[in-house]
Amino acid sequence: MAGKLYCFDKLLHKSCATDKLQVNVMSETREDYLPGCGCKIYQDPAEFTFTTDSVFLAHFPHLANKAKALELGCGTGAISFYLAARGAAEVTGLDVNPRMVELFNRSAEANGIFWPDEARSAFLQREELTETGCAACTERAQGTSPTGKEKSACHETAAGKTSLPDKPKVRALQWDIKDIKTFCKTETYDLVAANPPYRNSGHERIVGTGACHEKTAVLEDFFAAAAYALHSRGRFALVQLPERFMESMELAIQYNLQPKKLQWVHASVDKPAWIFLLEMVKNGSYGLEVLPPLIMYNADGSLTEQAKKQMEKG
Repeated sequence: MAGKLYCFDKLLHKSCATDKLQVNVMSETREDYLPGCGCKIYQDPAEFTFTTDSVFLAHFPHLANKAKALELGCGTGAISFYLAARGAAEVTGLDVNPRMVELFNRSAEANGIFWPDEARSAFLQREELTETGCAACTERAQGTSPTGKEKSACHETAAGKTSLPDKPKVRALQWDIKDIKTFCKTETYDLVAANPPYRNSGHERIVGTGACHEKTAVLEDFFAAAAYALHSRGRFALVQLPERFMESMELAIQYNLQPKKLQWVHASVDKPAWIFLLEMVKNGSYGLEVLPPLIMYNADGSLTEQAKKQMEKG
C-alpha cells in the first residue's frame, strides 16, 4: 500500500501549487494508508486528499514527549495522525469543512485513537480539580491524610477512572480558526501545525477549493491562532509556497513567533523549490537553522533516498 501511495503522491504533490482546474470528480469515501506509520485514513477525492506536503510537514518540527498538539485546517487529518504516531499524547484538528471532520474522526476511530468529547471533558475536569485542589488532595500533598492513599470523592464523581491512556488520543472538530478564542484558553498547546491554503489569487480549483484557496481564512489567521494557542516556547510548524515566504516571515515577527528552522523542498535537484517548511518558537530567541534542501525525485523519476526516509518514518 505504501508503494501505491508514493505513486499517488507523485501525481498530486504539487496540486495546490498549480492553477490547474480539476473537474468531474465524484464524491466517494476512499480508504488509504499513511506511508510509514500505517495509519488508515479515509478520504474523499471530491474534496481534497493529503499530499507529500503534509507528510513532510508532520515530520519536520521538534515534538516534545507526550505533547499536546493542534492542527489548524486539518482536512482528513494526515498531519494529526503522523504527530500521534510520533508520540503526541493528544492531537486536535480544526476545520470548517464538515465532510473533512467526519472523515478525520472516522479514521481516528478505525485506528483506535479517537477521543470522544465526553471522555475528553471528564479528563479535563479531573485535571482542573487536580490544579485547583480539594481537601483530600491537600491532605495527601501535606502528608496529613490518614492513609495517604485516599482518592477524593470529587475526583471519582467528576471523572471516575478516566485518565490519559498511553496510546494517543485524536479528534477533529468543526471550528473556524478565526474563533480560536472560543475553542481554547491561551497558551494551551505545545505544538501547532498548519498546511494552510496556498493561493490568495489566480484561477480557482474546482476540487478542494477551500483547501487550496483562501476562502474562509487567510494566512494571517493561521499565525494569529497559533500565537494564541501556543505555550510560551511552544512551536508552530508551517508549509507554504516560496512566493509567500517573506509574508510568512513578517507575520512570524508580528506575532512573536521566532523562525528557528527552515527547509526548502524541491521536486528535483535542477528545479526551483516548490514549498518551504518553517518551524517557529513563540517568544523564542534569534537564531535560524537552514537545513539542506529536501529533494523529492531523482532524474529517472524515482524517489530519492532522502524522500524515502521521510515516507518511511512512523
